[in-house]
This record gives sequence, C-alpha cells and structure tokens, in this order.
Amino acid sequence: MTFLFPIFFWTLLGLMPLVAVYFLKLRPRRKPTTAYFLWQALFDQKRSSSLFQKLRDLLSLLLMLLAFLAVVFALCAPEFAGDERKDLLLLVDNSASMNARDQGQTRLALAKGVATQIVRSLGANQQAAIAAVAWDVQFHSHFTTNPRTLMEALDRVEASACPLQERALTALSLEQGGTDRYRIILISDGAGLGEAVPGRIELLKVGTRQDNVGLVACDIQALATQPYRLSLYFRLASSYQAPVETDILVKYGPQGQTVKVIPVTIQPGINKPELYTIEAGGEGQWRVEIDLEDALAEDNLAYLVVAPKRPVTVEVQARDAFFLEHSVFAFAQTSGDLALVDGNADVVLAKGEMPDAARVVLFAPQGSSPWWTELGEELDDVMPQYVIDDHPILKHCDFESLPFVGARRLERPAESVLLLETSDGVPLIYKLRRGDRSVVVVNMDPGESEFYYSAWFPVLVYNAARDLMGRQGDMPAAYAVGSVIPIPKAKEEEPTRISHHADEKAIEITAASFGPVRKLGFYEMSNSSGRWPLAVDLFARAETLLNNDAVSDTSRPLNRGWPISVILAVLALLILLAECMLYHRRKVG
Repeated sequence: MTFLFPIFFWTLLGLMPLVAVYFLKLRPRRKPTTAYFLWQALFDQKRSSSLFQKLRDLLSLLLMLLAFLAVVFALCAPEFAGDERKDLLLLVDNSASMNARDQGQTRLALAKGVATQIVRSLGANQQAAIAAVAWDVQFHSHFTTNPRTLMEALDRVEASACPLQERALTALSLEQGGTDRYRIILISDGAGLGEAVPGRIELLKVGTRQDNVGLVACDIQALATQPYRLSLYFRLASSYQAPVETDILVKYGPQGQTVKVIPVTIQPGINKPELYTIEAGGEGQWRVEIDLEDALAEDNLAYLVVAPKRPVTVEVQARDAFFLEHSVFAFAQTSGDLALVDGNADVVLAKGEMPDAARVVLFAPQGSSPWWTELGEELDDVMPQYVIDDHPILKHCDFESLPFVGARRLERPAESVLLLETSDGVPLIYKLRRGDRSVVVVNMDPGESEFYYSAWFPVLVYNAARDLMGRQGDMPAAYAVGSVIPIPKAKEEEPTRISHHADEKAIEITAASFGPVRKLGFYEMSNSSGRWPLAVDLFARAETLLNNDAVSDTSRPLNRGWPISVILAVLALLILLAECMLYHRRKVG
C-alpha cells in the first residue's frame, strides 16, 4: 500500500492532547452536610460501579482514537500498490454481444458498472475520458477530473446492434500511440477481438460463458420461372456444448403470418448451410425466426425483403431497330429487368442522331451535338483500352477483343466520364450528365462491327440502361449491419427519403449511398425511381458465439470502487456517531 500525501501523518501528534483529556480528573469540592445518611446510599452505589465506569471511559477513549486514526489515514490518501495513476481513456464496448444476458443483467450493464467503479476510484488530479466502441469509436466526454461529468457520459453509452470492429481499435491505438500520458482501457467481453488486443490497449474482460444460437447468414429469392415460389437459405451457429433442437419460423408480411415451420438440430459451432423452398409467397417483408430463448435475442431474427420487380422501360429510336429491340428482349423475357415500350420510357436506345430524351444510350454518333465535338473520320485498327475497368457499364463484357468498326475521331466534353478509349486517346465509351439528362455514348457502329451477334451486346445495353437509372446491381434480400447501401436514383442530385420501420421520423439525403447502417430491421428508400424496401441484420459469427475465451484479460493493476480514503472517512463518521450515542452515559472524574 502506498500513500499519496504522507505529510499528513504529522497530524498523529494530535493523539497526545486527546489522550490527556481522558486522563484528566475533576477533584470534587468538599462541602459540610448535616444529613449524611441521605448521601450514604449514593456513595455505596458509586463504589460498586467504579470498575464499570473506568471500562466505559476506556471504551470511549478507544473509539475516539479509532476515529482520529481513520481521519489521519484518509488525509494521507492510501492506495493499493500497482496502479500507475495515469490518466485513463475508458472504452466501453457496446457491440451486439454486449446485449447478451449475463449474471442477471446485460454485459453492457456489467461493463458500465466496472467503469463506474474505476471513475469512483480516480485520484484528485487524475483525469479520465469516456468513449463507446463497436463499429467505430464514439467519444462521450473529454478528459476531465469531474466524476459527475464522467458518470453522465457513462449513462449516455447505449446498446448498439453493430459488431465490434477491430480496425476501429487499431486506428485508435495508432492515433494515440505517440503519447504515454494515459492508459487506454477497453472494457469488453472480448467477442470479435480474435486472439490479441491491438496496440497498447488493455483489455478488462467482463462476462462469463453463455449459451446462445443465432443466424449468421440468411437469404431469400424468388424463383425466376415461378415468382410465387421462393428459395430460402440460412446458416446457424451455436455456442451450446451439445446439439439443440428447435424450430425455424418463416413469417411473411407486415403482420408476421407464419407460412412455414422448419424443425432443425443446431450443432455446436458454425453449422452447414441449409436450403428450403417456400411454396407460397411473394414480394415484401419476410422474417426468419429461431423459436428459442437464449442469451442474445438480436441474432434470433433475420429481416428479409423480396424486392418488387421494377423493369427499366426502354424505347428504341433507330432506323434498323430490329437488333436493338432484341437486345432488350434478351432480358425482358428472362430476368424481367428490362421492358420494351413505345413512348414514355425510362431510357431511349438510339443510333446516329441524339434523341431528345432524359436518358439515352447512343451508338454510332452522327452530326453535331453538345454531347460531343469535332466529329471526324473513321478510325482504322482500333485497339480498345480500359480507363475504368470496373465500371458497372463495362461489367461482364470483353471489349478488348472487339474491332469497334465505325468508330470515328471525336472530342468528348471535359466533364464526361471516360470508360474506354483507343491507344491514342480517342473516346470509345463515355458517360455524361448535364442537368436532368444523362447519356452513354458508344463510339462504334454495332452493325459493321457485327456487335449485334455478340453475347456482350445485350449485356452492354442492359448495363447502360440500369446504370442510367441508378440500378447498378440487384438489391440483396438483406444487408449486414454496418453496410454502406447504394441508393437507386434516376437523378443525380435528387433527395431520397429513408425511413425505418421503428422510427416515426424519416431522413432525406442527396448522396449516392447511406450508411453505415446501425439499426436492425426494415427500411424503405423512396425517390423518383420508386420505393425500395431493404432489410438489415446482424450476421456476425463472433457476436453470436459470444466467444469469451479466445482472448485473455490484459489489464494491469487498476484501482476500482470507492477510494480507501472515502471508506476511512465514512468509518470515522460512524465511530463518532456511536460515541455520541454513548456520551450521555459517561461521566468524567
């Protein structure tokens, strides 16, 4: 044990006058009396109780000595040896696994309780800061010596559904690695940390091993040939030490009507994927639920959506429209992602002259247009080169093997996005937005190049049409929490309204994506391209397995609970109260 202020031991000199007071006796005055027999009984009683009186005075002296010693030691601020007494950055893990029930409460409550004990034990000049960590690090207080500020910051740490990201801890450790002024204490169950704690972070573990099962993957898709039959895929994980038998409930619609019950036996660890067919159902909201009460509830339910089929409507404006129309039919009659219409289309597919439309895919540009300049002679021996090889418009196409017959020398507008060019820099495919209009220009004649007969021709039409409508890819049935979700939109700067099924207030954003999403459940995005439902789930193996053994506690000695000086001060107060209760029975002298 060490003392922060040993100079206060000099106050022990005050014991001398305290003891002297108790040994001083008052001499009684002698007075003559004419009635001695009246005092005789009192003298006899006093003689018989003199020994008890001395013992009672000694007890009073001992109590006062104990109270005085407790006050002196409290002033000296004793502490257990080992605590480095540096400032502390307390990281409270509020990831999904911290919502697990453990010892009659959540692990997050246990962590906040430990943090509270540490805050209470802080020295007078010792600072601390409070932060929560899951997907990222969120500070709730700056460094301060004020315990009340720190307690209020701990109260603001709320449970989250995000898994613990080790990269967030690594980044924090690297950012704070240049200073040794304070210690970084992570109060966590250890789930998701792997086998080691990053950098100079100390892990203070909470919680014990718990039994839990959960969904770590889940998907549902409508069959292409039978849209009212669906294929359901899921994968389970268990931290139980023995197999568990239960049911999987498949529910459909906002009311959660059960349409299928699947008996399962869940083995310890990560189980094999399972695939089932749902005989009746359709687009909209789906839920897959494990019918079992365990330590963690968040991973027992998976939210899924079957998105409505909204094909991009395409109109062909060209003299030789046959092949252009059949490139649309290729996806209209299979996946249903494109639909050929006559007027009022989402996208116009054209050749030659630029049509007056909001969104256009144009082959073999001709004449003058603000969408290109200096249209010149045809090119010979074109050698295509990718500029942005992973752009969605070029997806699943091998353009380097195409001859690009009919390509002409031209200049593209400076603000356009170049995707494919010749070896000497002539644009072959580029995309341009101006105001509400968007255009994809393909500098080639598909007839002379025999591109019409290539399997990549309808793929290019498909990619370009969907890209112009902001639908670069199919939306999955569910996203993992923490994902950044792309927003389908037909206009670049238009706002998108996003709502969550449990929140009354929606938000509006103009960005091309939103996230990382931190709440589980159903969402809906709406803009001029339509209304798009989506679902967000946990799907984190480490959080489901509640792994509490993979990493060890690495925290160094640290004071917790009420300071010893406070305990001594309270003890002194209690002793003084006891002495006051005995005071009226004590006589001096």
